[in-house]
Amino acid sequence: MRRVVNFIRRQLTLAPRVNRETSRWRYALMNWGHDPLKLSDTDSPWR
Repeated sequence: MRRVVNFIRRQLTLAPRVNRETSRWRYALMNWGHDPLKLSDTDSPWR
């Protein structure tokens, strides 16, 4: 689990400035089970 968390943290720092929806960066993170564009529970207006 630590390996996954560290990978996601490293990749989040490499986020592209444009085209995040269709970038290879997003699909690489989604392969590891993390969608960077999805609102997290802390960002939700319903919380």
